[in-house]
Amino acid sequence: MVKMNKLKFLFTIVIAIPSGICFSDVKPTDLKYIEEIVVIGNKEDVKEIPGSGSVIEQSQIDRFDHIDLGQLLASTPGIYIREEDGFGLRPNIGIRGATSDRSQKITIMEDGVLITPAPYSAPAAYYVPNVSRVHTLEVLKGPSAIQYGPHTVGGAINFVSRPIPEAEVFEVELSKGMDNFYKYQTAVGGQFNRVGVLLDGLAYGSDGFKSLDGGGETGFKRNDFSIKVSWEPDTNLAQLLTFKLGYGEEDADETYLGLSDADFRTNPQRRYRASQLANFKTEHTKVLINYGLMINDYWRINLKGYFNQFHRDWNKLDGFVLGPALQAVLSRPDQFRTQYKILKGEANSLPLNSQTLDVTSNDRSFISKGIQFSLTQNKDFGWANLESKFGARFHQDHVERQHSPISYLMTDGNLVTDGISRPYKVWNKAESEALALYISETLSFKKLSIEAGVRFEDIKGNKKNFATNSNTKSDQKFTSPGLGILYNVNDQITILAGAYKGFSPPGPGSKVKPEQSLNYEYGIRYSKTDFNLEIVAFHSDYKELIGRCRVSDTDCKPGEEFNGGEIEISGIEFSAGVQSPIIQGINLVANSTYTYTSSSFKSTFFSGFSQWGLVKANDELPYLPEHSGQISIGFESNKWSLFSTVKFQAKMREKPGQKPIEENLHTDDYVTADITATHFYNEKLTLQLILHNATDETAIVSHRPFGARPNRPRALVGRIKYQL
Repeated sequence: MVKMNKLKFLFTIVIAIPSGICFSDVKPTDLKYIEEIVVIGNKEDVKEIPGSGSVIEQSQIDRFDHIDLGQLLASTPGIYIREEDGFGLRPNIGIRGATSDRSQKITIMEDGVLITPAPYSAPAAYYVPNVSRVHTLEVLKGPSAIQYGPHTVGGAINFVSRPIPEAEVFEVELSKGMDNFYKYQTAVGGQFNRVGVLLDGLAYGSDGFKSLDGGGETGFKRNDFSIKVSWEPDTNLAQLLTFKLGYGEEDADETYLGLSDADFRTNPQRRYRASQLANFKTEHTKVLINYGLMINDYWRINLKGYFNQFHRDWNKLDGFVLGPALQAVLSRPDQFRTQYKILKGEANSLPLNSQTLDVTSNDRSFISKGIQFSLTQNKDFGWANLESKFGARFHQDHVERQHSPISYLMTDGNLVTDGISRPYKVWNKAESEALALYISETLSFKKLSIEAGVRFEDIKGNKKNFATNSNTKSDQKFTSPGLGILYNVNDQITILAGAYKGFSPPGPGSKVKPEQSLNYEYGIRYSKTDFNLEIVAFHSDYKELIGRCRVSDTDCKPGEEFNGGEIEISGIEFSAGVQSPIIQGINLVANSTYTYTSSSFKSTFFSGFSQWGLVKANDELPYLPEHSGQISIGFESNKWSLFSTVKFQAKMREKPGQKPIEENLHTDDYVTADITATHFYNEKLTLQLILHNATDETAIVSHRPFGARPNRPRALVGRIKYQL
């Protein structure tokens, strides 16, 4: 139940603070500013942040017409992507060493509010906004990121949706490609007197690039629709009220089951017969009400209310009822020959638990909702400027899990149920409510800017196990301070440094300690008209690292949490870009990023968390590449553009260890290249060809959930974009 005293607290702030301020007759100036749907702004604004951050603008998203968030984020240093399905449907994103597993250690937002299904109760999310509908992507990695908790050990990502256009717009996009890939997108809207409207829709999908033994579907389809309405009252004060409603759905024949390494090297796009019943379905409804008020040139208020309802059901093979784990079968097929042949459909199951396949409907329902308030004061003293910001958020979320197993026998290459009724494997409900407060002061004078802030969270959780009729409660409080410094040596050179305390809370009812980190960064930026360079070093000391058991983990229960003691992560981020004319009417555009990362556990211990197991001091963390980066080179004119982007990533170990990395315990090194050619036929019509993975590089990008998994093979896509 909602604690009314906390709600009253927030509404009291909203009412009381403006009452003590003298209103002035100020006409609206920048309505986008008071919406507060952005956390950075544009690429120029990044230079003014007392810390590190990145902005991926619409032109970059549009250049390759990305649908895979991982491919897009590769242009940002300090971001780690673990691929899973080849299309980016299940993102695994980490920042500066925070685990990428299900993006659980970063804060993900859309238009400045929490967007993951249950960020407190179930942070291991399967959802991020569809990239094709994103206008701008913002990444915060430095001290400023602590404003956007609850997970602040790594950083925050904010998806900025398409703004309501100032002029009337009608857009249609059509894309077709290999594997029967399609993408249809439309947008219509504009300003009508003081009311703005935007309607947009997206539908895309594919037959998939994998081939199921014996035949069957391996593709997916997604639909996403939204409406956004804004109203600007005709008053002496700058005000803006915005309402956004969105609905999305997915139907994917996607499996947890991968391949043995030997089978992968023979045919990486193969799928075993045991995955024939795999299907993943979701529905997502989101509502955002946003009110912004600029009282005068110094005071700004923003109030948001949001609601997200998300449901997913993944029917998938979980393993054998009482047999070896799938990961063990696929990594050691000679040892488990019978089970291996059953997975491939080459042998029939005997009516034994060790040969009976467990196909489970992993049904989960999520709700998250909250209100958040911010008050910003900007005071110019002549010799200095002081920006003060106060933020408050009250949030509730919950997840209900019902994992229903059905047992099957492999019979002549098909899965046939044995008719035996089995109890729920998981049936529980976890719920959280959290009050978060944030205060920051940014003082700027002459060449120096200093930002000091602190975040406080009070989190109450409850987990009910319906199978055992038991309740477990938890109560957490934490404080995260941060300090960032920016010094402009001259018009071209800027030095930055910062330190902050990060926090990632355990789930409701958990008995493990919260994960904490001390994070440091320092670097230099160089910027001229046609060239920019940034080098940032980072270091993080973690305490009580949290690992979360998933369905694909062995010897632990899904949702169970573990502490991994102290670890150290350090690295260097490099980015550079140039944009310069080379001949009349043609510009060279080149960008490069590189990240070096080093990690180590600081103690020896044994963990029931299968991704760790026996850990020795100085072991490196799993799924954290030592080297990763991207190089992009292109030429553009008023009528055409041609770009090539090369992405590279070093192998990642899949269990803690020290060099060298053992065989079958790592992903592959890989280098992929994308090419895009665009013809701007006129101001209204754009024609585009995109070649993904031009060299058809094949690599094992993960052994999780179960077995070796491939990247997307070479694919050609044609695109037409028409705009009135």
